[in-house]
Amino acid sequence: MRATNEAPGWTSQFRELIGSIDADLDDASGRADLLDPDDYRPSQIFGAERRAAGSNGITWPSVRYPRGNCIAVFWPDVIPIPTQGRHFAYHWNGTTVDYVKRLEDGEVWQVS
Repeated sequence: MRATNEAPGWTSQFRELIGSIDADLDDASGRADLLDPDDYRPSQIFGAERRAAGSNGITWPSVRYPRGNCIAVFWPDVIPIPTQGRHFAYHWNGTTVDYVKRLEDGEVWQVS
């Protein structure tokens, strides 16, 4: 929202997507050279090479969320179509997201 210079009071809606992954993916966890949060070029080259070799996709640890894992799938039939989960509205105060509202029941969380 900062990148698009949204005015204070602006809200954006997000929908949680829930799915499953049961596929053989190349694991890039041990590749520190591919996990630079500021330089995507090595990981882009690696991804292009793996895709050209027929890989289904790649999994790696998130460089921004310590407990998170990421996937990239190269072919649409590798994972099934997800279902929609919860629906949220994020409120922008001009500087940051200051609260999130779950739209199903109106519960609001302050973001600190």
